[in-house]
Amino acid sequence: MSFPASLQPLKDSVRYSRTLRHVNGLIWNARGMLTGAPAVRITRLSRALTMLESAATRQKAVQALRRNPGFDNPAPWEEAIRAEPRYSKLLKEKPHLTRSVILKAPGPGSEKGVLLMTFEYNWAKLLLGLDECGRRWFDEHYDLVLSTSWSPTDYAVLGLAAACLKREIFVQSCNYGEIEAIEAFHPRLRCLQTLPCDWINPELYLPRPPAERVTDIVMVANWGEFKRHWELFRALRRMPADLKIVLIGQREPGRSTETIRRLASDFGVPQILEIHESLPIAEVARHQCKAKVSVIMSRREGCCVAAVESLFAGCALAMREDAHVGPLAYINAQTGCRLRPARMHEDLMSLLERSCRLTPRQWAVDNIACHISREKLNTLLKNSGERRGQPWTNDIAQPHWRPHPTLARVEDRERLHIAYEELHKHFPQTFSADLIETSWK
Repeated sequence: MSFPASLQPLKDSVRYSRTLRHVNGLIWNARGMLTGAPAVRITRLSRALTMLESAATRQKAVQALRRNPGFDNPAPWEEAIRAEPRYSKLLKEKPHLTRSVILKAPGPGSEKGVLLMTFEYNWAKLLLGLDECGRRWFDEHYDLVLSTSWSPTDYAVLGLAAACLKREIFVQSCNYGEIEAIEAFHPRLRCLQTLPCDWINPELYLPRPPAERVTDIVMVANWGEFKRHWELFRALRRMPADLKIVLIGQREPGRSTETIRRLASDFGVPQILEIHESLPIAEVARHQCKAKVSVIMSRREGCCVAAVESLFAGCALAMREDAHVGPLAYINAQTGCRLRPARMHEDLMSLLERSCRLTPRQWAVDNIACHISREKLNTLLKNSGERRGQPWTNDIAQPHWRPHPTLARVEDRERLHIAYEELHKHFPQTFSADLIETSWK
């Protein structure tokens, strides 16, 4: 359904109301408490956990999950996840893992390997693709790093992981604000102090100096409704008509470039918009590297990798001050501006004026580059292994996102190729023969 431009703010306020979200969570929580069917209980209480705003209420939901069916029985968790429409078709038609990368091969003396997996559906593919014997083998040979794709994440799949595996499970949340909730969900879940978007390689971006940045504002976001292009358009109609605006996105169900053009027209955008669809990532980076300001308008999503890519491209970053989007934590005096909804046009014009004096790339290189994230993860895994009395003779390889995970160095790909082959040999139904080549696609 297409909403008139005048009704978009009202629709938005209802959709993102924290009060309504919490009330909806309470309803799901009550429905979960009232059912005795374990799988249904899991589905309802897990869904409640993604909506409840009160820590006390969340704790009660977690306690209910622990009592019935208990975290030690994988069967009801499996039943609940297989019944989810977002997983059932993928599990049947595309059971092989994607967007997953081996960072370390298992070694002698019970030294564990490391598998980094992005997207919750890949966690489900692994856990449901292995039988009990396979899960036991995997638990003994690999540490899992589960990188989330949204915030809140899917607590039902985390519950399945805790039920299937008996050792620590490492989770990379999309939002620093969710770390406490994830670790409270189960005592064997340990969160990284990084976000999934912190695997960007600075070497892949060649920022232009301020004088050569010809684009005023760039917005890299798919055409999905949750990306909220309309709010940028509402601000643009109160900004100079000669600004150069570039929008880069890709099709979503029912939404295309024409959808965006009509929306801009409905809001009376005075600027001539340059719109690109489905560009290769290198071309996206080229546009980011010649823009002054990068805008993200989402109010809730996961990491929004485009936000962090913008920092490495040298763009000043602008996001709503109330956004539940991970990289909001990275906006500071060096990197950009938190936009006030009622003063968005003013804040954007101010940021454009001072963007040449900011240092977003330097801050990103110093704080969130892929090599820094690798060191943090390596230290966490090494310390955890040593506490368990396990050896640590080799560090993890260097991954980066381009736009999905892959090994950054040729020598690492050559060295770890045998580990990929071993997993394919053990579990061909889950690990494809070409995962090392296709994980980033």
